[in-house]
Amino acid sequence: ILKGKAHASIGLLTYYNYTILSNTEFTIIGGAISLFFSLLPDLDHFNSVISKKLSNKKIESLVEALMMLVPLSTLLYLGYLKKFDYSILFFLGLILFISIKKKFKTSIIRKFIISIFLILICILSYNLFKNISIVKLLLFFILIPWFSHRTFSHSIFSAVILYFITNNLGFIIKNLNMIATLSYLSHIFLGDILTPQGIPLFWPLSKHRFKLNPFKGQSSVNIIENIVILLMVLLAFYLTFVSIKYKTPQQILLGSSIFNIS
Repeated sequence: ILKGKAHASIGLLTYYNYTILSNTEFTIIGGAISLFFSLLPDLDHFNSVISKKLSNKKIESLVEALMMLVPLSTLLYLGYLKKFDYSILFFLGLILFISIKKKFKTSIIRKFIISIFLILICILSYNLFKNISIVKLLLFFILIPWFSHRTFSHSIFSAVILYFITNNLGFIIKNLNMIATLSYLSHIFLGDILTPQGIPLFWPLSKHRFKLNPFKGQSSVNIIENIVILLMVLLAFYLTFVSIKYKTPQQILLGSSIFNIS
């Protein structure tokens, strides 16, 4: 499994290289967007970087308490209406409490926290911008945690959906759809496809996992992630160097050997 820092580094380098090739400015906002979308596919994993940032033990305990309080309160209210014996009601409530406590795992709690958090942002964003594309994007975020790890969010279809959703959000930052989609794809094609577990690129049409790592174990993943980051850094240095001389994306990428420009 690639670490969150590796995904973030690859995503940021992908954005930097894209800015040179597209002849656009590298900005802090663009970098922040790139970092976020390079980590986004792992929102379906309760132990991912984003999931951890959006929740903590105190919030989890509060949400868990509220989730148990609602059915227990309902039981008490029904008991009050039906005039049940409260000793019987106590044991029924205790059984319900234990059964709920057993089923509520940390992953479920975090999914609820993330969903509630994003729904609130969704409402706030629509009231501020009156832009339906922002709502669609946030609904996309809300969906991801509820899928099994490395299914929907690691498929090519999720990247296509993301591209079209962000296509009308250029008012936030120029080429946001390209920044978001390329950063998202960097997680898939420069990250998780290089792990022994692989990724289901065509989920849900096919559950077949594609992988470019014939080895097993975390040690091979650590080596590969370092190689990928090194290659991305070297590419960044190359593009930076040639961009000083050449102006168009084609010239920057291929250099004077192709265009014979002095």
